[in-house]
Amino acid sequence: MRHRVYIIGSAQDAGLPQFGSRAQADMAARLDPLSERLGPSLAVIAENGRCLLIDVSPDIKEQEKRLLKVPGFRGIDAVALTHAHIGHYAGLVHFGREAANTRAIPCYCTQSMAAFLGKHAPWEQLLKLGNLEIRSIETPVEIWPGLTLTAYKVPHRAEYTDTVALSINGKLLYCPDIDDWGQWPRSREIVSAHEVSLLDATFFSAAELPGRDMREVPHPLVTRTMDFFAQEARKRRLILTHLNHTNPLCDPGSEASKEAARRGFEVAQEMTSIEV
Repeated sequence: MRHRVYIIGSAQDAGLPQFGSRAQADMAARLDPLSERLGPSLAVIAENGRCLLIDVSPDIKEQEKRLLKVPGFRGIDAVALTHAHIGHYAGLVHFGREAANTRAIPCYCTQSMAAFLGKHAPWEQLLKLGNLEIRSIETPVEIWPGLTLTAYKVPHRAEYTDTVALSINGKLLYCPDIDDWGQWPRSREIVSAHEVSLLDATFFSAAELPGRDMREVPHPLVTRTMDFFAQEARKRRLILTHLNHTNPLCDPGSEASKEAARRGFEVAQEMTSIEV
C-alpha cells in the first residue's frame, strides 16, 4: 500500500510566529498566513485514508484543518512520539475526554516516553480513560500493512525522556532534534541508507539567541549540518526542518536559504508531501 508523508509542521516547538515575539519575521507571519510555520509534525497518510501522526504539536487543530484538504483523509488513526519536549507531544491535550473520536488510539513511543505520560497529569488520564493505548517502538514495528517504523535513539537533552529519530518504511528519516551529529556515531550511515532525510536545522548561527548560552538548547547549527552531510547531499534528498523563528531559512529569499540551495539542501515547506 502506498503512503505519502506530509510535512504539517516545520518550525521549532513554538512555531512561527512565536508567542510574545515582536521580531520582524514573527510580525510578518502574523500578517501573511503563507509565512506561518507550525510546530514540528508529520502526517503519514495511506492510500485508503488511514493516518499516522508523528509528533503531536500544540498546533494540532490548525494542522488537522490543513489535513482535511488532503483527499481521503478521515482522521488520526495512530500517533508516534519522538520525545517529551513540549512542541512534540503537548497537542495530546486535545485527545482527552472533551474531544470526539479519540478512543483507543495507538500511541507508539519508547519506554521512557510511556513512563513520562503515565506518571504526569493530564497525560496519565489519557491512558487511564483509554484515549491512548501505548505501543512499543523499541524494535521495528508494523503500524499496519505497508507501513513500518524503525526508531533510532539519538543524543538530545534528556530532562524527561530519551529521543528517537524515526525511519518510515526505510525510505524517509525524520530527525527533528539532536544535540550534534558527531555524537551519533551512525548518523552518516543511517542518513545514507534513506532516500530522504528531514534533519534538525533549529538554528542557522549562534547569533540567533543573544544573551543566552547555546549549551542550554544544544542543536547542530545549519552550517555544521551542511558541512557534516556535504557528501550525502550530493546523492540524497536532505531537507532542513524544525526551524526556530529566528532562523533566516524561514525567509526563502535570504542569503542563508540561497546558500542551502547551492549546497544541495532543501528547506522544509509546510504541506510538502513525499511518497514512501
